Amino acid sequence: MSPRAFGAAFGSFVAAVVVVLVGWTFAPLLWGWQPLVVTSDSMAPAARRGDIVLIDPTPTGTLRPGDVLTYRRPGSDPVTHRLVGGDATTGYLTKGDANHQTDPQPVRPDDVLGRARVLVPLLGWPGLTLRAVPVAVVFLGGLGWLAVVVVRHRRRAGVRAAVAALAAVTSLSGSVVAPTYAAFAGTTSTALTAATRSRFYPQAVLTAGPVSYWRLGESSGTTRADQMGVAPLTCTGAGAGYTGAVVKDTDTATRLPVAAARCQAPTGSALTMTTAFTVIAWERSLAWPQTTNGRIVAKYGGAVGTLNYMLAWDNTGKAIRALVDTNNGRYTAIRAMTNDANWHMVAMIWDTVNLRLYIDGISVDGLAAPGTPVSTSTAATLGYIASDSMVGDIDEVAIFARALAASEIADLYALAQ
Repeated sequence: MSPRAFGAAFGSFVAAVVVVLVGWTFAPLLWGWQPLVVTSDSMAPAARRGDIVLIDPTPTGTLRPGDVLTYRRPGSDPVTHRLVGGDATTGYLTKGDANHQTDPQPVRPDDVLGRARVLVPLLGWPGLTLRAVPVAVVFLGGLGWLAVVVVRHRRRAGVRAAVAALAAVTSLSGSVVAPTYAAFAGTTSTALTAATRSRFYPQAVLTAGPVSYWRLGESSGTTRADQMGVAPLTCTGAGAGYTGAVVKDTDTATRLPVAAARCQAPTGSALTMTTAFTVIAWERSLAWPQTTNGRIVAKYGGAVGTLNYMLAWDNTGKAIRALVDTNNGRYTAIRAMTNDANWHMVAMIWDTVNLRLYIDGISVDGLAAPGTPVSTSTAATLGYIASDSMVGDIDEVAIFARALAASEIADLYALAQ
């Protein structure tokens, strides 16, 4: 076979393959299916990065375990995972095939975009690569490049066919990616995993049902919003806009640069815990040793018998404590820390019988703590009102009126990594 004949045959073959793939991808659009480009490997081996999935807007009542569905929560990107349980009443449970855990929050029927019907391998790679380029630029640039090549190679039919096909793929797949894409949330080691997984952290906290949840991500000012609308904080001497605790999350943290800095909730009973409770905070120490007895989160009246709950450093500034006063006395769980200037998730859980301290998702100390926690009218604070604040950054603080399970604490820590 002559080189010219081979080129023509090869070009025709490439064109035919591309036409088939494009046909598989775009013909279903005529009956309302939606193409999405896969952006990570959490559904591997069924679907991999660069594949295109076609979504059929199926009524949610027809979904069954084993179906692959796409959902999108308000303010988030689409996620395409397999349905593994739940129902339209309690919410659907989903999981990536390559993930070890189910997604942390059930999916509401209203958030389901549809069922994945067709997979077209690798056709989304050009558009995925060019995702940051406006669709019109991709399309017009592709057409212009195609015209130049065709004019320069008028006699090479095979080349013309191949170039036309590849240009079509680039333009079409680019236009698929631009409006939306399948952001597979994962716990695998793929490049996009941390970014997609971290989006679930605040969702998981909210799903766990906090009384108050402060993300502390304001870029300026003295007010820190409560995601539950219960107790917005007013800060004194605090900084804003520092790198936050949740990996790959653009939400920032609040800094307590000196022991006199603090953020204070309004006075009232909403944050007083007299039944089982959990307090979670992320802290990054910027001083070593820390402030003596430096408070991280406290609801404390300043004397024995007035401490409802507190996470704080000890009197050496080298260990973190969880404290609660009940009508039977004060109980303390404690763990020595190291001078590493890293973010640490600290949590205390009182389950009406025992007090436990968790560091970075792991239970590190605990003891029996019988009785009923004392009530105090003193406002809850991040840091403290008497120049006893920890010095460092604080982020993602949540208070729950229940004892979270050890697995919930571990899952929250994992979601932030």
